[in-house]
Amino acid sequence: PIPSADQSESRVFTAVYQKVSPSVVRIDNLTSLAAGSGDATDEALPESQGSGWVWDTSGYIVTNNHVVEGADALAVTFPDGVELPAELIGRDPDSDLAVVRVDPSLVQLVPTERGRLEEVEVGQRAIAIGNPFGYDNSITTGIVSALGRSIESQSGYSIPLAIQTDAAINPGNSGGPLLNDR
Repeated sequence: PIPSADQSESRVFTAVYQKVSPSVVRIDNLTSLAAGSGDATDEALPESQGSGWVWDTSGYIVTNNHVVEGADALAVTFPDGVELPAELIGRDPDSDLAVVRVDPSLVQLVPTERGRLEEVEVGQRAIAIGNPFGYDNSITTGIVSALGRSIESQSGYSIPLAIQTDAAINPGNSGGPLLNDR
């Protein structure tokens, strides 16, 4: 039998998920607890959570600035359950981008294969992998609705050349990758 279009599409989504999900991490923005005397303790609680993706094998991870903003500490959890502290390397509130780094000797890092913006077309499939609502590595799909959109960042700066998608992006997906079928 000839596979239906739905079966073929499902196979593509499964293949993309299997290829990329080892690169997608959960990032916990932690707040230090203060002891009664006003001294900070070693204990920290999650303030918020988002997603990120492994840039390279040197431990660099890309996320959104609003995922890490105001953190007293950061923790990165990998798909295999390994949780590591992360150092904030840099952030740009205007573009809502941030880079954190983990010790690459403590975990196997699988960098995300990066595409080329000039190959993206309106109508193509858009696939988002992230950690919505604290659940690890969920996938949502949609299409590329438009290209070259300007999106206002939390700082009021207009981010140019954004990809608009109708893929469901829920709290916790922020910072995760937007992918095509390749």
